[in-house]
Amino acid sequence: MDTNAKKLIQDFSKMSQTKLEVVEKGFGIWIELDSKQMPTMCKSCSELGGVFDSAFAYPYEKRGEWSVAYFFRFSSIGKMVVLWAHASVFHSVSKVLPASLWDERKMHELSGKEFIGIPDERPLIAHPESSRFSKVPARKKKMHEYKFFGTGAEEEFQIPVGPVHAGIIESGHFRFHVVGEKINKLEVRLSYLHKGIEELASDKEPESLFPLIEQVSGDESVANSVSYAQAVESAMSLKVSSRANSIRLILLELERIYSHLSDLGGISMDIGYYVSSSQFLVLREEMMRHNQTIYGNRFLRGLISIGGLSRDIPTSELHKTKEFLKRFSKTLLEIEKLTMASSTFLDRVFTTGMVFQQTAKDLALVGPTARASGISCDLRKHFAYGAYKHNKLRESLALDGDVLARFMVKLNEIKESVRLISSETNKISNGPISQKTSKIKRKGSGIGICEAPRGASTFVVFLGEGGKITRILIRTASFRNWRAIEKAVKSNIIADFPVINKSFNLSYSGTDL
Repeated sequence: MDTNAKKLIQDFSKMSQTKLEVVEKGFGIWIELDSKQMPTMCKSCSELGGVFDSAFAYPYEKRGEWSVAYFFRFSSIGKMVVLWAHASVFHSVSKVLPASLWDERKMHELSGKEFIGIPDERPLIAHPESSRFSKVPARKKKMHEYKFFGTGAEEEFQIPVGPVHAGIIESGHFRFHVVGEKINKLEVRLSYLHKGIEELASDKEPESLFPLIEQVSGDESVANSVSYAQAVESAMSLKVSSRANSIRLILLELERIYSHLSDLGGISMDIGYYVSSSQFLVLREEMMRHNQTIYGNRFLRGLISIGGLSRDIPTSELHKTKEFLKRFSKTLLEIEKLTMASSTFLDRVFTTGMVFQQTAKDLALVGPTARASGISCDLRKHFAYGAYKHNKLRESLALDGDVLARFMVKLNEIKESVRLISSETNKISNGPISQKTSKIKRKGSGIGICEAPRGASTFVVFLGEGGKITRILIRTASFRNWRAIEKAVKSNIIADFPVINKSFNLSYSGTDL
């Protein structure tokens, strides 16, 4: 443990006024607490510079008890601080840490344990009108109706949208509370297709899980796979080769490019500016076809493995990607000029769907959504992993927090991805692309993080005897950022919701775990 980390632990000890049980495990520093201390210590963690990342519940070894763990990112030490406790009853943290509310609602349901003082006990997963969640522990409480709460404004009425939609999208319900066309409040309700991925992973060989991990959220297959692989590699104390890390970086940035192109095209489409949207989407299709040709899969699946990669990509093929991106960049610049010269486009995105910086901090937002509100949070910069350790990232930031800001952050991130791929291709080294793991049957735990296109993806892995998965814990950027849409639409009109929603473009699947 380095000097900065030791000082941080000392500060925690002073605040708790007790001797803390501290264990350093790879990327994480785990601190065991009494469950009653959790709200106070989480608040202290935030005051000391920790950014709330996620919270999870999982069965404890003692019958009838569960563990809860709150994860905080500390860029000052380049690690996660994990505050955890085990008990049969817990004390809610979300009153002092609003960002943790959805985490606690989910933990309450999955564990069936009480969280004393939680501000909102409505189910996040086990919807009262559905019978398919009968095995969720907290379902025993038999809540018969999910209540929506308006603002109480005179003449306010509700507009329900979903969970079944006219388009080919996944299930999600949006309850608008409006006066006329003005939105007073929005409540988002998801998890209609809760998949139980964390349970499905139990008792599996780590390498066998990639087909499942890749479909946590289909357009973030590489990022989620890398985050998962890093967690397992940390638990096994594996080092990934320089070449494998370089190719991982290239794959991650290619994924970022095609994901952001979809968002830029979608924003233009929902405004009705089809001249721009069609060209963004044509460029995305060219990108996807290039992925298929060079890497064997449009979504870049099947390449990440524990310890590196499942197969090598010849350097000559990587240079084809570099040459493709040179031509790609010229076309992108032309589309950008066309789009930014349109008063039709600018009028609809400027000051629309604003997320203020304080709101972004309160909700611990991640990814382009946070950066568009002026928050520097890119994990490739603040928690540099793999090949990002030797690449200086030019983080894209904006201040206004509106649709235009999110559009520009994503556009600039595409340009930075092109630069990173070109730079890494020029200096890629030869060598092995994977470390054999078949003989490693180590018990342990590990944390993996990755900056996915939508923001930070966090995986926690526990390995039991024989090296099999006993538990995985997942938090995607979408789960963290959905609540931001509820804030962004306030005081906008109903007609602006589609473009606001598209500027976030969050994943239902990545939330319905």
